[in-house]
Amino acid sequence: MQDSLYSKLLEDWANNNAPVFVVGPERSGTSLLFQQVSNHSAFCDFSEATVETFCFNKPWLLLEDSCPDNYEMRLYVGQKNWEAFQNKIQHIIEANKEADDRGFPKEYLYQEERPKIWDARQYGPLLRTFFYFAWQNLGKKCLVEKTPAHIRSLPEIYNVFPNAKVLVCTREPSEIIASHRKRFEKEISLGVDRESPQIQWMNKPLDDYLAYFREIDDIVRHHIVQGRKILVVPYTELTEHATETMQSIFEFIGVESNVNLDAQPSESESRPEQLWDPLLNKPPQPNKIDISAYLNEEEVMRVKKLKEYLHDTWC
Repeated sequence: MQDSLYSKLLEDWANNNAPVFVVGPERSGTSLLFQQVSNHSAFCDFSEATVETFCFNKPWLLLEDSCPDNYEMRLYVGQKNWEAFQNKIQHIIEANKEADDRGFPKEYLYQEERPKIWDARQYGPLLRTFFYFAWQNLGKKCLVEKTPAHIRSLPEIYNVFPNAKVLVCTREPSEIIASHRKRFEKEISLGVDRESPQIQWMNKPLDDYLAYFREIDDIVRHHIVQGRKILVVPYTELTEHATETMQSIFEFIGVESNVNLDAQPSESESRPEQLWDPLLNKPPQPNKIDISAYLNEEEVMRVKKLKEYLHDTWC
């Protein structure tokens, strides 16, 4: 009875809240957009910068004891609250043991029985509990979460939060590829082994990038047609017309949009500075990248051909 009452509390809470999820291709401006949204006084204070939880992509990590793979998730819940969170999800942990015995995989993305896996493992109630604990830990204000790869989990996001607001960052595809390759070379210059698995996500073949962009574009088109609460935020609009773009974003989210990006915040509204990337502490600004330094002519032409298919917000 106690579990059912708590589940009802969580369901009501999720139905009455509209957290913001920032998604899109990696290196498209998701960190910058997250920072601009979370700077708003209506939102929870994210002193841990732009951590990515991957909670929708890998929800099973929420069922595990403290480990490196769920570190970012623990930051949202609060390290001191992890044991209490685990105690609240014991019935979900048991359900997952049963799902293991029945042969259900932990991963649901790209699985033929995706909804069945999601339900059998009770990932919906699990994530509802996770975000409820995070909401309490971070000050009971509006929640915003940034994991670019959650673009693939939009059906599940709306399953957990029917009124969720999704911000999709887009950027000119050639610039995204160039930004990946630039960052890859920087990591190598800092001493990272070129073959290190940790940086291979920035060193993909061109065909992989083209397929990736088409996949994301298809996902966004589908959910827009479905009438979901999605706003596409092109990188150039955010960096070249920041004030107007942020006003539109806050209007979409449903919070007061008195935006003056050049003004100094009052002491009561100031947020901790992000030490790992000083650019995030400044108003958005144009950030051009020399595409020719990272893509050859044939690659540029192939990307140009792809753009004939993509939605016109990829700019």
